[in-house]
Amino acid sequence: MNRLVFAFLVFHCGYGSAQGLDLGTISYSPQFISNLSANCNETSGLVYDNDTIFSINDGGNPAAIQAFSASNGQPINEWQVGNAQNFDWEALTLNDSVLFIADIGNNAGTRNVFDIYRVLRQDLVASVQTVASVKQSFRFLDQPTLPLTVNAHNYDAEAIFYFQDSLHVLTKNWENLWTRHYVLPCIWQDTLLISPRDSFYVNGLVTDAAYSAQDNKLYLLGYKKEPSGLYSSFMYRFTDFNGEILASDYQRIELGSTLSLAQTEGLCIAGPEMLFISGEQIASIITIAPKLHFINFFELLGNTKNSAKKIYFHDNTLFIPKDALPDFLLLDANGKEAIEWVLNKNQQDLSALAPGTYYLIGPTHRQTWIKRY
Repeated sequence: MNRLVFAFLVFHCGYGSAQGLDLGTISYSPQFISNLSANCNETSGLVYDNDTIFSINDGGNPAAIQAFSASNGQPINEWQVGNAQNFDWEALTLNDSVLFIADIGNNAGTRNVFDIYRVLRQDLVASVQTVASVKQSFRFLDQPTLPLTVNAHNYDAEAIFYFQDSLHVLTKNWENLWTRHYVLPCIWQDTLLISPRDSFYVNGLVTDAAYSAQDNKLYLLGYKKEPSGLYSSFMYRFTDFNGEILASDYQRIELGSTLSLAQTEGLCIAGPEMLFISGEQIASIITIAPKLHFINFFELLGNTKNSAKKIYFHDNTLFIPKDALPDFLLLDANGKEAIEWVLNKNQQDLSALAPGTYYLIGPTHRQTWIKRY
């Protein structure tokens, strides 16, 4: 049977428009709630609804949805998903009537067709054990020919969120540590062919995303391998989100080691500036149980947002108070000083620097800047 291949988005050269402001990097320690039960060992996606958190496990596990308490992590229910296969389930998102399950993982680089399962929210009740689903499939227009190199390519994905009547997918780029942003409709027929809308340098691996409609913020969750060989977890917080990541102001938030958080894979919104994150079990030299943590950014951001907005990069210019210049250095990727400040100016022109990665270092301040042109 012939398949309809429909390009939902027009490919934009460079994927995006002018980049938003980099508000710097801060640190935050999430509040531990509990270890999760064994049926959530590989928790890979979360959504929150009325003090209940819904989760899924990733590939190799049953096609099932788990529910547990947001207050203590204790199991509430589990539903088998009919007409579905868990090839590599990685993310969840909700709209008013549908729970979307994203079967989009591709660590091994062996797939070029990805699936979204639609489950009616009204079916997730305690009186049933199995819920029906509808599968919809899509492909990335820009994906190279298979096979790709295991854990060393840019066509894996573990993040999806709902925004303005559309589904938004973010890739997990093993090779270059960026993420690409794709948009899909909520309902389609046959196999959809999609093009990237914009992209963003994450400096890590994106494992989930969640959009807060209450205050128009987008959050990304991920982890990164450190020089020590251990992994740390991070988030990005995008403010005044308008559908394009690059156009939003953003802040990186370091969350700490995966040794305490587990492998951070799930993220959901509980309210303005309030989120839950889950970490799947780590079974290596040591075993770390799957975990649930809570994040409340109100107090932290209230203390940092004013100072952060005073120091930022925009259009190849660093905006920084002139009296702070003696305490700051701009380093290149080799750790060498990239520029000498022009003193007594609140703006430093960086247009003469070569494209690349730079680091602004100061007292209790560190900030990564990518010069693209």
